[in-house]
Amino acid sequence: MSATIGSSSSSAQKEMVCHCQLPVRICTSKTKEHPGKKFRVCPNSLKPGKKCKYWEWDEEPVQKSLDAEIVDIKEDVSDLKKEVLELKKKKRGHRVHISCNLL
Repeated sequence: MSATIGSSSSSAQKEMVCHCQLPVRICTSKTKEHPGKKFRVCPNSLKPGKKCKYWEWDEEPVQKSLDAEIVDIKEDVSDLKKEVLELKKKKRGHRVHISCNLL
C-alpha cells in the first residue's frame, strides 16, 4: 500500500511485527484526507532503500484519541484560567497610587 505519511508520534507495538520481523510502529496521520487517523508501519518503510513496505490503517477508532485530546485541552484551559486569575490578583495588589502637587 502507498499513502502520504505524516506522523507526529509513534510507538512500538511488540505483539505485531512486519515482514522484516521488526515491531511495527503506530503513527498518526497529518494529511488533510485522514487527520489524526492511526496507521501501522514498518520502521524500515520510511528509510530509503529498504524493501519492507508494511503499512496498514490501525483499527482503533479515531474518536477515542480525539476524546483524549479534548480532555487534555480542557485541562490546559482550566490551568490557564487559574493562572490568569492569579495574575489578576497580583496585578490588583501592585497598583500604585500617585498623587501630584501642582504649584
